[in-house]
Amino acid sequence: MLALLPLILSSLVICFVLTPFCRDFFGFLGLVDIPDFHRKAHLRPIPRVGGIAVIVAYLAVFVAVAIGWGRGLIEANDPAIRLMVKLTPALLLIFAIGMYDDLRGLSAWQKLVGEFCAAGYAFLVGIRLATPAGYSGPHFVIDIAGILWLVLCANAFNLIDGLDGLAAGIALIASSSLLLAALIHHSLGAAIVISPLMGALIGFLYYNFAPASVFLGDCGSLLIGFLLGCYGLILNQHANKGFGRFAPFIVLAFPVFEVTLSIVRRYLRHRPIFSADKNHIHHRILSLGLSHRDTTLVLYGVASLVAVIAILQIILQPQLASVLLVAFLVAGCVAFRFLRYPEFGILGRFVFAGGFRRTLRINIHLHEYEISLAAATTIEECWQVLKDTCRDAAFAYVSMRVDGRHFEDDLQPALAGTGHLQIRLSRWAEATFGYDARVPNQAMLIAPLAQRLQEKLARLKRSAEWLETETLSTEPSKLSRAAAGAGS
Repeated sequence: MLALLPLILSSLVICFVLTPFCRDFFGFLGLVDIPDFHRKAHLRPIPRVGGIAVIVAYLAVFVAVAIGWGRGLIEANDPAIRLMVKLTPALLLIFAIGMYDDLRGLSAWQKLVGEFCAAGYAFLVGIRLATPAGYSGPHFVIDIAGILWLVLCANAFNLIDGLDGLAAGIALIASSSLLLAALIHHSLGAAIVISPLMGALIGFLYYNFAPASVFLGDCGSLLIGFLLGCYGLILNQHANKGFGRFAPFIVLAFPVFEVTLSIVRRYLRHRPIFSADKNHIHHRILSLGLSHRDTTLVLYGVASLVAVIAILQIILQPQLASVLLVAFLVAGCVAFRFLRYPEFGILGRFVFAGGFRRTLRINIHLHEYEISLAAATTIEECWQVLKDTCRDAAFAYVSMRVDGRHFEDDLQPALAGTGHLQIRLSRWAEATFGYDARVPNQAMLIAPLAQRLQEKLARLKRSAEWLETETLSTEPSKLSRAAAGAGS
C-alpha cells in the first residue's frame, strides 16, 4: 500500500493545482452550468468542465507508470497495466464525447452510440466479463453483458452528478474499495491503475464539495464511470472464489441502481427514457427536508455501506457472505419505501392487490371476444358472442337493439350496486351494459366491447345492403329473359 502513495499523491497534487485554472478559464469563457429549477440544485452559474483536470492528472501519472513498467522499473503480478495502456483510446473517446456535449451539446442517442463504440473497443482489447462458474450458455451473452456494464457505469455517474460533490465523492468511495479489493486479491497491477484516479478525485473534491465552485461536467462524469466499470471487469477476471467475483459490481451498486431506477420510472410514466427530471434519489431525499450538504453526506454513507458489504463478500465465507448480502437487500428495500416514489407505490398496489390479474383477465376476455365476433355471420350470432363475453366478465345485464330487433339477458339479476351504461352504436343500433360498480376495471371493458360490436354490425349491414342491391339488379334481367323466351 505504501508503494501506491506516490501515485495517489502525484495525481492529487496535479488535480488540486490544475482544477482552479480550469474553473477560472472556462468560467471566463462562459462555459457554465446555468441554474435550472426543474433539473439543477445549484443557485448560481458554475463552470462545468472540471473533468479536464481529472483526466490530465490521471493520464499524467498513468503515463509515468506505463513508462516505468515498460522499462522494467515497475513489476506487476497481472496484465492490468497492459490492458489499461491499450484502453487509452477508449478513455480519450469517452472524454471527447463528454467534452463535446459540455461545449456544444449532443443528443442522448448520439452519446450512447459513442459510448458503445468505446465499450466495444474496450472489449476488443481484453476488458471483458469473466464467464461465471457453471455457465453453459452462449458466450456472446457474457460479452454483451460486459459491454452493457461499461455503458451503464458511464451513464450512472453522469446521472448522479446532480448535487455538489455527489458523483466525485461516490466515485472516490468506489475507487478506494476497488483498490482495497485489488490488494486483497494480490493484484498489484490493478491497484496501480486505480491509484491515480483515487488521488485525482481527492484533489478535485476539494473544489467540488458543497458549496461547489466547479463541476465535473459530462467529460468528467462519463470518464469516471467508464473507468470504474473497467476496473470492475478487471477485478472480476482476477477474483478466484465465490462471491468475490461479484464484489466489484456490488461496489458500484448505488449509481447503477440509480440509473436503472430512472429508466423504470420513466417507462412507467410513459416518458422518454433519456428525458431529464427532478425525481432522482438525491431529489427525493432533499424533499424530505435535508440540506444539499446533508443529502450528499447521507448518500456517501450509503455508498460506504455498500462498499463495506462488497469487501466482506471477498473476506467472508460464501454462506455468511450470502446471508449478509440478503440482509442488506432487505434493509435496502425497506429504506427505499421512505423515498415515496408514486410510480412504485401504485405499481405495488396494482400487482399485489389484484389489479394486474384483473387487467390480464379483461384483456383475455377482449381477445376471445374479437376472435368469436370475427367468425359471426348474423346478428343473432353477434348477440350470442356479446352475451357470452359479458357473462364470463361477470356483468349483471346486457341488451342489444339492432334495426328494431331487441335482445337482452339478466346475467346476474340479484347483483347489488349495478350501474347501467347505454351506448349508441349507430342510427339503427345500441347496446346497454349493466356492470358491478364495486368491481374495479369492469367498466373499462365496455368501450372496447361496444367499439368492436359497432364495427362488426356495420360490416354486416353493408354486406346485407350489397346482397339486397345485387338481388334487385338481377331479378329484372331474369324477368326480361323469361319474357323473351315466352314471346319466341
